[in-house]
Amino acid sequence: MAALLLLVLSISVQAVQPWAVGSRPTLSFSGTTASCYVNCKGASTSDKVSETLTLYQGNTYVDAWSGSGTGSAFVSGQCAVKSGKSYTLTLSYSVNGTAKPSVSVSNTCL
Repeated sequence: MAALLLLVLSISVQAVQPWAVGSRPTLSFSGTTASCYVNCKGASTSDKVSETLTLYQGNTYVDAWSGSGTGSAFVSGQCAVKSGKSYTLTLSYSVNGTAKPSVSVSNTCL
């Protein structure tokens, strides 16, 4: 009986764990093509998530991709880049209309 109660309690606790808000974008290269993506999550499956990924080479804008969804939003994109240059991918996003801190990653196209 104690084992059954313990099993039921552990399942209940797992079911109410909140999602992790936000995410970290990914920037990778294949030759001179940049691949950018992120899967951004709200705190619950009913949150409205909007996001924009923006790619920069130094301070120069290269490209951007946007998306939105309920609970989470996946955005991806590709573009041509130059070998030997460093790039920064910045995620700007909001959950239920409230802007969250942006997150950036950098990488060099070799």
